[in-house]
Amino acid sequence: MCEDCVAGYTRCVHVTPDAAAAYRQAMRLCALMEDRGDEAELLTRLESVDEVRRMTATLPNSRFVHPAYPGTRPSCGAGGCEPDVSVMDDRELEAHLPLEMSAGLAQGTAEDQVVAALGDNGNAVFLVWSGRWPDRPEHGLHGSRHDAVQVAFRGDHSDPALLPGRHAVHVHVSKASGHRGVEYLAAQAGVHP
Repeated sequence: MCEDCVAGYTRCVHVTPDAAAAYRQAMRLCALMEDRGDEAELLTRLESVDEVRRMTATLPNSRFVHPAYPGTRPSCGAGGCEPDVSVMDDRELEAHLPLEMSAGLAQGTAEDQVVAALGDNGNAVFLVWSGRWPDRPEHGLHGSRHDAVQVAFRGDHSDPALLPGRHAVHVHVSKASGHRGVEYLAAQAGVHP
């Protein structure tokens, strides 16, 4: 989840075993936003060479970071290094695993390819679309710079009760909007939190 989103109120509004259905629901919610950003942000952790290769083929301009973990030291010499996976052979790449990946996606261009590239195994993948909800004070909704729609494909770190293989759609609203604002958005998109 993006750090800015933590400043607001986040609520799961939809859970499904179908990744494409989760994506469609997120797009319904995004359509309700005004001042929506031009890009979605993808965040995930990749643990195999195959996952890195598959996601690199789908999103060639991705950023990969070998995170600093206590007691580990990647072959690049320090935690937090950014290896150039495009020039590494599989053996070199394996020495850098796991990798955290982030990428910006132009709206409506690669999200469906990402859903297809996810496969059935692996860690959670987050797609986040930032924007601003319209002000609807009569429904408890107050737009904020922290507004967003998020899909957690294949799990959700913030909700350990979410079963494996499920995909969760979240809305991020201001603290002033809270639960009432989330209920209004969910109703507008045809779901009930």
